[in-house]
Amino acid sequence: MPAGPFSRRLADALEAEGAAVARVIFHGGEAWDWGAKQGLRFRGRRGDYPGWIAETLAAGDFTDVVVFNDVNPYSAGALAAARATGLRTWILENGYQRPDWITLETAGVNARSGLPREAAAYADADRLPAPQDGPHLGSITPYHVYNTVQHFTVMVACSPFMTGYRYPYGISIAGQVLGHSRRFLQMLAGRGARARRAEAEAARTPYFLLCLQREGDSQLVVHSEVKTNSAVLERVIASFARHAPPGARLLVKNHPLDPGLIDLQGVARRIAADHGAEGRVGFLEGGVFAALARGSSGVIAVNSTAALAAVGFGTPVKLLGRAFFDIEGLVDQQPLDGFWTAPRAPDHDLFTRFRRRMSVETQVYGSYHNPRALRPTAQRVAARLLAGAASSGAQEP
Repeated sequence: MPAGPFSRRLADALEAEGAAVARVIFHGGEAWDWGAKQGLRFRGRRGDYPGWIAETLAAGDFTDVVVFNDVNPYSAGALAAARATGLRTWILENGYQRPDWITLETAGVNARSGLPREAAAYADADRLPAPQDGPHLGSITPYHVYNTVQHFTVMVACSPFMTGYRYPYGISIAGQVLGHSRRFLQMLAGRGARARRAEAEAARTPYFLLCLQREGDSQLVVHSEVKTNSAVLERVIASFARHAPPGARLLVKNHPLDPGLIDLQGVARRIAADHGAEGRVGFLEGGVFAALARGSSGVIAVNSTAALAAVGFGTPVKLLGRAFFDIEGLVDQQPLDGFWTAPRAPDHDLFTRFRRRMSVETQVYGSYHNPRALRPTAQRVAARLLAGAASSGAQEP
């Protein structure tokens, strides 16, 4: 589940409707988030988990299994066991239209989403009911950073007493806590200067915008052939130097939740110098994405919700990874080398239909982290789970 109290609020909402809820607890951070509610404590090592969760589900009176993301080995193990047992499966993920939405699907999320990949499948989507949304919820970054730091701090503090858990991600726990804290404070202290620099860079048109992923994110590690931001920078800057028009520039925008453990600006500067493009590549730690994307000649990303937003702005988009919205008519299908000279804009009508179906079938209005939105978001998710709106049974990814 996402770091913070959302899982507890979701359990409250389900229990208020008569459902029984239990959560598997791996470490102290999860126990802190969950509170005094019923927990199923897993005490073994990662290799023991598939057998343990299969036995637990088979022995219990469970009907549904809910996980957060589908690539974490613990989440993947729970999904496999649930489907083998015939239980309904639900995957929560960060919203495809952040910050005002979260994702809830049954088959998979991101590149494993159950949404169709053919434009024709969205021909009648405008007949669907309008998605239920509300006012803009505002930035989630401060709350997200706070929840993440608290979660991992408690996890480390309790680790001598809750052994066996092995952190499944590439970035260390200490790196997560220290990196997020340091970078968030730096961003707060220099917000004005970074915004002014982004505005100044964007004024020097024409330019293309490259959006980096959060280092270690599944979009890099699982859903693409470029596994690190450094590899993304090498591929994109090399192509840009060889094929972009001489007067064009490339602006690299770092991910707002990158922990800052790698000097990506230094990496970009070195790669640009290696390819003779040092005066044509800029690096941004801030700036308003919407303004930067709208002013650009095109956006390049691995698989980012920012890229999906750019499609909505009518900006040409080129993806380097696998994405559920990499559809002819939405995203430019030509090789990256050709994108620089002839970027193809998305079909606005197709995007409108696509967004409606995506919103109705996979999105829930709300936030995992904004305190004002936690309870109503949990209630909406609970209603979707209880109704079984997306699926009447387990689905294969």
